[in-house]
Amino acid sequence: MVFTENKPSTEPFSFVLLKKLCSFSFCILLIYYSYNQFSQFFDSITEPNLNIRNFINNRQSINRDIKVILLACSPYSLNCTYNDRECEEYDDRTDICDGNTFRYVFNYRDKAEIKITPVITEAYLAGVVIDDKYYLTDGLLFTKPNSSLFLMNEQINIIYYSFKINKRMIDNYIYGLAGGDGLEFVNFDVQTDHINHLTTPNETTLKLIPASTDIYYQEETYYDLGSIISGIGGFFSSLSGIYVFLFGETKLAPWGFMQTHVFNCLCTGYKRKFIKKLKNKYEPIPFVSGRAKNVTLEERVQNIENILKEYYLDTDFLNSLLVKYNKVNDNKYDDIV
Repeated sequence: MVFTENKPSTEPFSFVLLKKLCSFSFCILLIYYSYNQFSQFFDSITEPNLNIRNFINNRQSINRDIKVILLACSPYSLNCTYNDRECEEYDDRTDICDGNTFRYVFNYRDKAEIKITPVITEAYLAGVVIDDKYYLTDGLLFTKPNSSLFLMNEQINIIYYSFKINKRMIDNYIYGLAGGDGLEFVNFDVQTDHINHLTTPNETTLKLIPASTDIYYQEETYYDLGSIISGIGGFFSSLSGIYVFLFGETKLAPWGFMQTHVFNCLCTGYKRKFIKKLKNKYEPIPFVSGRAKNVTLEERVQNIENILKEYYLDTDFLNSLLVKYNKVNDNKYDDIV
């Protein structure tokens, strides 16, 4: 590990102590950060995180097709006009009424005046359509919308509304370790008022006025395994970068956890085989065995080159350059001959 490696013996004791204190502090920070990440993950299993943002700002909404779906229930066949033109009917197979269900769409930016005859028994704001993508209300996904509009027939009903897009987690894979599936729906906030005056009998008027042009998106999210590993890895990289910036680069480390701990402590058979092969191939073993009798300086240097090439240095690129160079020289020699 970057923070716990051996240091040169020539460093002053006070400097070594400073580095050890810094290493210890960074290790504590990393452990605390990891604990915090996993705590947030376990908390999010029962209480997901809620992220709220502005779904469409005013400048973007000008160029987007955003419509609101109105469902009306009646035992009779209804006639509908929207701002003095025929209502645009929205076709789906949802049937939530005891009688007939009529579905209409209108632009959410308009102050819509909808006139319906003769009688409405129930009415719902059932969803929105944004660029041909449908968001139904939470209740309509299963049975019917949570509550109907409070309307009075043969009166002018003024309806102030706003809505929010929601994404709810419905399935968290392996308790959120691998993410999950989400379900998107819309929630309406509605207030109504009534005016008794009507010019046409048996006609119910709905004046739908958007209370706000802002549309918010609320999303449930879990801390999954990928985000935890990414967060811990990023934090560790930051600490490592600070440590290297303060105290310099670390030594090369070709020996991993398996060799230094598992083989050394548990798999003694692997350890013995590994030592035997090292001795057979590198005798004496460079940097460890010291000088030995009957071994020339050239042999020692060759052993050092071999072990550096096998465990520490990548010489493939140099080998490829040499092969290309030899081919070029051979071709030149052939041309001369």
